[in-house]
Amino acid sequence: MSALPSFDLRRVRDRFNRAAADYDRHAAVQHEIGRRLDERFGWLKLDPQRILDLGSGTGQMVRAMRERYPHADVVGLDLADRMLHHLPRRRWWSPHRAAVAADMHALPFAGGSMDVVVSNFAVQWSDRPAALFGEVARVSASGAPFVFTTLGPDSLQEIRRAWAEVDPTPHVHQFLDMHDLGDALVSAMLADPVMDRETVTVTYPTVDALLADLRGVGVGNTQAGRAAGMTGPKAWRRFREALAAQAVDGCIPLSYEIVYGLAWGTGVSPMADGAHGIVAAG
Repeated sequence: MSALPSFDLRRVRDRFNRAAADYDRHAAVQHEIGRRLDERFGWLKLDPQRILDLGSGTGQMVRAMRERYPHADVVGLDLADRMLHHLPRRRWWSPHRAAVAADMHALPFAGGSMDVVVSNFAVQWSDRPAALFGEVARVSASGAPFVFTTLGPDSLQEIRRAWAEVDPTPHVHQFLDMHDLGDALVSAMLADPVMDRETVTVTYPTVDALLADLRGVGVGNTQAGRAAGMTGPKAWRRFREALAAQAVDGCIPLSYEIVYGLAWGTGVSPMADGAHGIVAAG
């Protein structure tokens, strides 16, 4: 598995914090894939006590897990604290038990404390999948499922093509192939990974509408090695023209390769337990 470019995590957090207020208005793809992810739990026979939503955003999967498993404690974790303000609350829960602002590469929970880990559209924001999956393995109880979605390498190819006509500098994040993800799960001591994929294409009437949705869900170039400074008006105009030129029947497509993953906790992990000093809620 090739090394991924590093993310500027402060920039990632700031982008998602700015997007938090209007995120749901622009997140049609994320919500639809979250719905499909939730449906997959219908195949699993589970009675969990504690569930972790990894990269919870505004709480779609928190809501889904609470509805599916009403007796479970569901904790939403996200890097962007303003996203957590939108998580649903129950009167008998304190905010500290329902929402945790933290880096998913350093989970503030005790080893083996989670009966389910779920994640929708968050794994692609990891530049260290070995560390991420190692942490998931550490906090997962033996037999606990880790069920997630992420983006594959064919995602946002229209944006890549448009920028390639303007500037050789990478403007779109690199996403891992599902086979590499499966290998990383095994390396993290998660068992029996099952991976599959599908392509979802959304069409837009204008470049502005497409870019508004991307900005609205926090998407932007947050790679640590990105070019300094703002893109000049000439380059930006050429990018927009190259994107508009990809229209089919008057609509501009935007493709997402959705990767679904399932693996199981084994009770062991390459990560040392107790490193982060905070036990799970409950």
